[in-house]
Amino acid sequence: MPQRSVPFLLSLLLLLPVAVSAEQQSCADQPEVKVYSDQEDVTAEVCSAAKRAIDFLAKYGLSPKREIRFNLVEEKIDSHGYIAYGSYDSRSDTIQLMSYRSIIEDSENPMMYGEPFDRVHYSGAIAHEVAHAVVQHNIVIKPLSTGPQEYLAHSTQLAVLPEQRKNSIVRAMAIEPWVSGDAISDIYMAIEPGKFAVKSYLHLTTMDDPEGFVQILLNAKWFYVYVP
Repeated sequence: MPQRSVPFLLSLLLLLPVAVSAEQQSCADQPEVKVYSDQEDVTAEVCSAAKRAIDFLAKYGLSPKREIRFNLVEEKIDSHGYIAYGSYDSRSDTIQLMSYRSIIEDSENPMMYGEPFDRVHYSGAIAHEVAHAVVQHNIVIKPLSTGPQEYLAHSTQLAVLPEQRKNSIVRAMAIEPWVSGDAISDIYMAIEPGKFAVKSYLHLTTMDDPEGFVQILLNAKWFYVYVP
């Protein structure tokens, strides 16, 4: 090989993303969840949050039907025109998730539900994306509109938080659950994401027939759902 080719090859290798060295690992308690990471502590963190999310959704008759793959990235994620910490692609059942380090270092004053973003909220973000995947595995009407999806994703995100943190967020938002006649919409979520999350979590976990309402969500045809 000509010597002048060596620098060129080295340059190509340096341009390759770090993810190529990562190996796929299955979560011990949730083998359908696959994590592409070369860091055992990161894999353990993702697996733990994913299990809590799946356990919570199982209470409402929702479970994974196929593999859910996590791909850890170091760059910001463009999700439909806005920057997100994570994004789920239903076509490939793949979740792109920013690493915790990249969120802290690349975001100015990152917040979640009115609190500084930390490891606790990182677990919540993981659970949020898992919920999107599980919901997509169970939907009746495709594509499911944003409001019903986010109702379940935000409810799951709050559910996996430690009780003290969750209760603190609920108190800070100072808002009641959804009531009969309310319209669960992505517009309200975009304006008040924290209050949307709390209203949804409180509604789901206190109603008499939550599985029946989940079926209403899965059958939603519009961008909003009226609470019966």
